[in-house]
Amino acid sequence: MATLKEIANSVGVSVGTVSRVLNHDSSISVSDETKIKIFDTAEELQYKTLKERKNINNVNINKLRVGIVEMYNHSEQLQDPYYLLLRSVVDKECFDNEIEVVNIYKSENGYKFIGNEELNGVIAIGKFSKKEVKMLSEISDNIVYLDSSPDEQKFDSVNVNFKLGTNKALDYLLELGHREIGYIGSYKTLDEFKEKTMDNRLKNYTEYMKSKDLYKEENVLDTKEMTTIAGYEAIKDFINSSKKMPTAFFVGTDTIATGVLKALYENNIKVPEDVSIIGFNDLIASQYTIPPLTTVRVHIEHLASASVDLILEKINKSRSYCKKVIIPSELVIRQSTMELKNNN
Repeated sequence: MATLKEIANSVGVSVGTVSRVLNHDSSISVSDETKIKIFDTAEELQYKTLKERKNINNVNINKLRVGIVEMYNHSEQLQDPYYLLLRSVVDKECFDNEIEVVNIYKSENGYKFIGNEELNGVIAIGKFSKKEVKMLSEISDNIVYLDSSPDEQKFDSVNVNFKLGTNKALDYLLELGHREIGYIGSYKTLDEFKEKTMDNRLKNYTEYMKSKDLYKEENVLDTKEMTTIAGYEAIKDFINSSKKMPTAFFVGTDTIATGVLKALYENNIKVPEDVSIIGFNDLIASQYTIPPLTTVRVHIEHLASASVDLILEKINKSRSYCKKVIIPSELVIRQSTMELKNNN
């Protein structure tokens, strides 16, 4: 785990600035460029190559060029840096494999990139509409979709096992004695074709809680957006409604959970003594919240590695069929959860 001081020294800012940026403090006056540098540096210091790279015998990898296209721009990514960190690790994976990265940009006439040399493949990070998927297909036949799967018969894809992560989080809360377990997150998020549908984590939470006969609609809080301020406002409104507080909340993302923790602290509701909190993603900031956040770890490094491996495999082995890779998630237990002492 990288320390705040190490990150601060590398970026050239104070430890306090790093802490406030990682915890999405909206009152801090720091440029977007500095914020991005802090997130990138934190991820870089955390990053470790998990396996020895295979020797690519059939292709001169020094000449490989892979285009990367992203769903969000940097300003949008700062609202929830999950995709910002994912792109950062994809870049590192490409560097480890001596692959040249080419940025792909969306224009009025389709997707463009600088240079005339042909791309060996494309990694598309995020969700893309049917029109965007069609336009990307005009750039390359070798496309890996990272965090979506628009067509399993035409494209490789790499995704997170949301159901496994959700079930692990809820299993753990039940083991701790919690039965009044709420959910905080956006009811609707972008699906495989960039259209708003029921969020996978909420869907899995609802199915799980109903299977245990524990589901209560009043304990599900819609944040509308996946941001810190949305989490802050949602739990604050719930507190002001005088409704009975669940003993635990499963939160859709760590970014939302950061806002939830802030609102609970301001209202003298102790975490985890009064309410346990579990987030999702295990972003860098989750280690530095107060208290440190129990969360479902999405292995960003595995997602990035798998996407690059798929590109290389298609080139090296001329694979004609498509693959869909599902990366398991795991529960990381920190100090925001505890055993329920008194069942209400």
